[in-house]
Amino acid sequence: MVIKSILSLKQNRLIRSCSIQSQNLTIKSLKTVLVLVCFLPLVVNAEGFKFKFKNTTKNVVSVFCKISKKSGNFKVKSIVNLSPGEEKIKEVSVSKDDTLSFYGQNGEDETSAIVRRDYTTLSKQKNQVNYIPIIIPEKENTSFESLDNLSLQLEHNKVLNFLLKMDSTSMTSMSMLENNFQNVYPLGTFIFVDTKTNRLLVPPLEPSYWNNSETYFTTQDSLYALVNNSHAFQAGVQVSFIAKLFDSIKVNNAEELEFKGKLSLLRWKPSPNANIYQILNDKAIMDFLETCYNQIDNPDSQYQHYRLYFLSSYERIDDLEIYGKKYYTFGNEADVSLMSNGNPGFQLFGTNLGTMYTKTKTLSNYFSVQNAVLRTKAYDFTPLLFNGFKNSVKAKLIEDAYRTQHQLVSTILSEYSGLVNYNPDPAKLSLVQLNPKDTTSALTPVLTTVGNLQPYMAEVPDTSKQPAAIAKNATLDGYNNKVKLFNSYLAKTNVLVKQLNQTNSDIVKMSQSDNNQYKGYAKNAPGLLNEIVVSNNIVRKE
Repeated sequence: MVIKSILSLKQNRLIRSCSIQSQNLTIKSLKTVLVLVCFLPLVVNAEGFKFKFKNTTKNVVSVFCKISKKSGNFKVKSIVNLSPGEEKIKEVSVSKDDTLSFYGQNGEDETSAIVRRDYTTLSKQKNQVNYIPIIIPEKENTSFESLDNLSLQLEHNKVLNFLLKMDSTSMTSMSMLENNFQNVYPLGTFIFVDTKTNRLLVPPLEPSYWNNSETYFTTQDSLYALVNNSHAFQAGVQVSFIAKLFDSIKVNNAEELEFKGKLSLLRWKPSPNANIYQILNDKAIMDFLETCYNQIDNPDSQYQHYRLYFLSSYERIDDLEIYGKKYYTFGNEADVSLMSNGNPGFQLFGTNLGTMYTKTKTLSNYFSVQNAVLRTKAYDFTPLLFNGFKNSVKAKLIEDAYRTQHQLVSTILSEYSGLVNYNPDPAKLSLVQLNPKDTTSALTPVLTTVGNLQPYMAEVPDTSKQPAAIAKNATLDGYNNKVKLFNSYLAKTNVLVKQLNQTNSDIVKMSQSDNNQYKGYAKNAPGLLNEIVVSNNIVRKE
């Protein structure tokens, strides 16, 4: 009986123990199910992606990942430690709508550029290993400047300041520069210009023996600048060329620019056998000057209309080079594609404009030109030309007057011979006999004699019918005929003498006249010659 009681007691304890264990298992199972139910969405939404981290710095870095939630919450966790140049592949779980930001940090607490990846981008490249370079930007000491500051530097640069003066309103590429420099005539060339149309009126006369050019001086300079392009379109006229330069090379952020230039001044130098004022007396250019004279109708009214230039100096660009390197703001996901293993030229900089990168370590040549004429100067020979024109006209008038004088003298002497031959009364009127071989000395007594002569009066015939009257009238008819011829020669000679006197007077007046000289049109011109800048458009060779 006692034994049965003991067995019954043990059996009840065993049953209770099993019941308790069964209850505990049920509670644990329920907890496990609840945990799985609670975290099942996270497991379903999370997905693992592989990332290859590479330390491009020269120090040990710790790589961190900042996981940003859509709600705004985030957490940061350590991924891996990398030695200099070391790379490792790690898998990171990313939930939907999460954004990952990877960065590295060295022992000096310098932080690398942040590389961002979001779930949407990663899901499009599930099977790829995402490259995450750890790059700590280099410190750039030179601050970026605006286009206005660059223009100030160019303005004070003796060699490169011409870039600001270029007409770039229609420039679409740097090739427009080359069009301003081509095919100029050599120094010492004469060009005759119509100022209204800015074109050449006659073919230019290129130099002959008087030409002698020399390099007067040579200078070179350079300019380097890191330029911010944010105000390119608001820049003033003085930097329009630089703004156009940025547009032509498609710079939308910033640029490292380097200008190198070398200029020479070539001047015409008079040769020992001809100074500049003697050139117009050179017989080699007489035909050219005559051609210029033929273009001029009225020198007084057309003086401002024409210009005769003598090309005297060229400001030449021996060598101009413009180098540049583009900079971009770092921060978008597309930037990382530039930092692949196959792009050793990539550079990242920490600047006063923020973190920026460039695709290459070397400067690219944007534009270069050699031996191009930038600016042309010329002596203005217009006053000498017009004075020469007046002197030429004057010389021709005097020459014609002397020719007329000789013709009148010859005609007067011929007419006087008629007076001698038809003198009605040689007994009463003694006339000088002429020597045809000495017409010059014979002219003076002829003029004196003719000046004292009066016309003969014709005698009236005798109307009686006596034989004596008839004989006298026959003689009288011959006398009256001589009177008519004599008076005719005398009248003609008097007219010729008056013409000769007028011609002599004209010669004296033209010879003794004081011409009003044309002066240089510049008010402060020291003399007849004035050196001015002329447009390269009118000194180009066709």
